[in-house]
Amino acid sequence: VVAPPPSVLVVGGSGRVGASTVRWLDELSRRDGAPLALAIGGRSRASFDEAAKRLRGQGVEGIEFVPLDLEDSATLERAVAGRDLVVHTAGPFQQREDPALLRACIDAKVPYCDVCDELELSRNGKALAAAAAAAGVPAVLSCGIWPGASALMAAEAVERLGEPCDEVVLSFHTAGTGGAGPTIVSATFLLLCTEAAVYDDGELVLKEPWIERRVVDFGPGVGEKECYLLDNPDVPTVAEALGVRSASSRFGTAPSFWNNLFGAMKLLPKRLLADRAAMQGLAVFSMPIIRTVDALVGATNAMRVDAYAADGRRET
Repeated sequence: VVAPPPSVLVVGGSGRVGASTVRWLDELSRRDGAPLALAIGGRSRASFDEAAKRLRGQGVEGIEFVPLDLEDSATLERAVAGRDLVVHTAGPFQQREDPALLRACIDAKVPYCDVCDELELSRNGKALAAAAAAAGVPAVLSCGIWPGASALMAAEAVERLGEPCDEVVLSFHTAGTGGAGPTIVSATFLLLCTEAAVYDDGELVLKEPWIERRVVDFGPGVGEKECYLLDNPDVPTVAEALGVRSASSRFGTAPSFWNNLFGAMKLLPKRLLADRAAMQGLAVFSMPIIRTVDALVGATNAMRVDAYAADGRRET
């Protein structure tokens, strides 16, 4: 009797990040000769059909649709039952606080990972570490590029420093969308009304977003770019896990008028900026303009992490 292939559910797999995750899981499984049964979880069958069509054009066949709602625990329980892995990519994560999908996975003893970039949600998820360990469930949170890979870069920089680290500064640059979809654009809009978590001399403080402009050198091919304070769950992770007294995170985009536009958007009523549906609608409306600019200036992503000793010595 041949055992069925492992079943992997990608929640939010109809979006840009989720569909890329599905495509790479399929490619890696073919490369390793280890077939996977891939499924996409979400609320909209129409969105799934569009994503499945795009994926078929990339050679990915046989994707299952699993209806679920992150606000409905019963649908989550049904969706994760019997899976071998759940990958949560359904953003934007901003303003969500309840790690309901992670809890459902722990209850069902299903391994879990996500790309969460919302501090409160990430912290609430990590608070379930003991429950996950007791259930024998591997769970990896906030394991995207940033947060995620950037925290690994910070750990390496601190290790290379070879002495106690006093401060870590994370910097990120995206030209245009960097190839991202409207959900990531709307997440950036929502962050404009989210206070930025910063560690300052051992104390966690919340600061106004999109302030403290710095010009950061991202190296050959990108050069010097302006960056502004923005919330990032990697800040407390880095400070607390690596014993760093000060840590902050900044983000900027290009052309520079996008940075000015973000600054102007902060003048909008916070109630409007915090409206998830409104920001998603604005992101969708903006995409043709953004894509046009991308075609003119290119779409680029860059990260830089600096670790400083008390005497000012730096590792990048």
